[in-house]
Amino acid sequence: MKPLTHNEIMDLRYAKQYFQDCYLVSSIGALANSKKGSKILENNIVHTNDGFRVKFNNINNKSEDFFVTQKELDDLIPLDKYGNPTEINKHFPQNPIIKAIEIAMNKIIDKHPSKKPWLSRIPSCNEKFEFNKPSNFLEMFTGEKPIKLNEDSFKLSLKSKKKEAIEIFDQMSDNPDSSFVVGTSINLREKDLNDFHCFDVKNVNKTKETIELFDHRFQEITKLTYNEAIKQLKYIVGYFGKEK
Repeated sequence: MKPLTHNEIMDLRYAKQYFQDCYLVSSIGALANSKKGSKILENNIVHTNDGFRVKFNNINNKSEDFFVTQKELDDLIPLDKYGNPTEINKHFPQNPIIKAIEIAMNKIIDKHPSKKPWLSRIPSCNEKFEFNKPSNFLEMFTGEKPIKLNEDSFKLSLKSKKKEAIEIFDQMSDNPDSSFVVGTSINLREKDLNDFHCFDVKNVNKTKETIELFDHRFQEITKLTYNEAIKQLKYIVGYFGKEK
């Protein structure tokens, strides 16, 4: 077995999202942003003679390995709602490591159905790994409970958690070697960010009070002020690279 290379891990920072799994692709992108997260990726994913071994560190308090074959990778094709293959952008091909994690998630849900929350089962999808919570995925994959703010609340934005959100943003700025995902809910007024979508945080500047988010589906970076982020984002989930 061979570990992932540095370049393979760096490619995950901007991997293209093809399925309805922004929670997964943005979480992996966020881990690849930090030294601690990169080490977890290196430890948890290795090349085998016929694909990958993907390790999840905490599934019902135990680690489990999932082996993904090249045939399974080849067979994982994104489909539209009519079951037709969607076009793959030649400039942004499917990342094989992301595909291996997606297939491993399918195997987890087959074996442990409770690992897909009931709310995530409501939207229609083609693959079981589509739709889930970033905190659910990150805790299973890393083995550590992430910091999370407002993810489980019925509040549609961070406005009721403004003080706590600004404290987290400021700590991200002080500790750029961190791994954080943010997400939206439905937003009837603000239109900078798509509804019910996840992004990973690329940069925070507490002096200018700005935050930069990367959208893996559309391959775009959006810069928001703190106030704009608090109005448009529903939750924050992730890890600091070192203790604060």
